[in-house]
Amino acid sequence: MSILSLINAVLQKHSWLIASLPIDEEDRTAQLINLLVEDNADGRARRHTLQPWLWYERPVRERFEGQDCCLTVEGPIYRSRDGTGYPLGSQLRTEFGWLDLTPEETNAIADEVRSAIDLTLLRWFTRPDMADRRLPSRQSRERYFDDDVARNLILSATPPTASMEHDAHAN
Repeated sequence: MSILSLINAVLQKHSWLIASLPIDEEDRTAQLINLLVEDNADGRARRHTLQPWLWYERPVRERFEGQDCCLTVEGPIYRSRDGTGYPLGSQLRTEFGWLDLTPEETNAIADEVRSAIDLTLLRWFTRPDMADRRLPSRQSRERYFDDDVARNLILSATPPTASMEHDAHAN
């Protein structure tokens, strides 16, 4: 049985279907499908992450989500005669409504948003109190250990609730 048949069998259990898949992407696609269908918190988080991409008629190339606004860049990217890549356009959602942007407007606003993101992230990265935490490369996660550390950091950063205080005094 080919990997495509295996992938389609898994997808059909979830009412999905892939008609064709390039040979060089079969293994990676199978890994992705397995991650998406995991019946645990990680699988639910991955499915939740993909959900907004499925709302749109065109493929979503990029998504910039703020507190009150969201810019969804729609693809694919088409090259102009001068070699500039243009998405098909974008949709800007705010509490006041929606705005469809042209390919040129989309390039301009996406560049501006990316620059703002870079500025904010680099400002954090270069803070003096972050110097000891900087690493030359991405570190892999030790899920069992790192997830437990993250939970403890979250608990220490949030004020205790009345039930937490009651539980602490009961012990």
